[in-house]
Amino acid sequence: MKNNLLLLTISTLILCSCSEIKDAITVPITTTLSVDVPLTVSITKSGSLNDKAGTVYNFSAEKILEVASNVDMTSYINKIKSVDLRSVSISIAPLSGSEEVLTLDVFVTGITGSVFSKTNITATTNNPFFPVITPAIQTQMNLVEAKIITDRKITITVSGTTNTAPLNLTAKLAFDATFICAPLK
Repeated sequence: MKNNLLLLTISTLILCSCSEIKDAITVPITTTLSVDVPLTVSITKSGSLNDKAGTVYNFSAEKILEVASNVDMTSYINKIKSVDLRSVSISIAPLSGSEEVLTLDVFVTGITGSVFSKTNITATTNNPFFPVITPAIQTQMNLVEAKIITDRKITITVSGTTNTAPLNLTAKLAFDATFICAPLK
């Protein structure tokens, strides 16, 4: 009887320990989450900023960034414990000559307010740009991280104005990210 009780106690400890070990083992995965958002600027006018600035044209488009589409994350998509978005780069192409993106805002569906904003983007100025992660932007990035953990994807909307139409542009967003995954989960 004592042997059975001892065996039962040891088995219980081992099983409990295995569960705790599974939860404790994590793997950091550093990768880049990127998405290309096609932007079409039509000839529809939005008015003018002032007499010198000329006509302004609006654009807006959205695209889904899915974590599962990242080759580094395919095996860990359901094992994500946390994510740290360390930085982001945003580029607009092709721009040439006097073409300029006057305003650019990046939104994530489900998060109030713009995550990033930039003005005066040309082929050679602010392109690509790397937003400085201020406390306000960090707050927004934290919300984006939470959305990535919950949904495994985010819907990104890029909108703004340009001085030229028609234009077909691409906004490329690249987030440097570190995921903490529990591979035994």
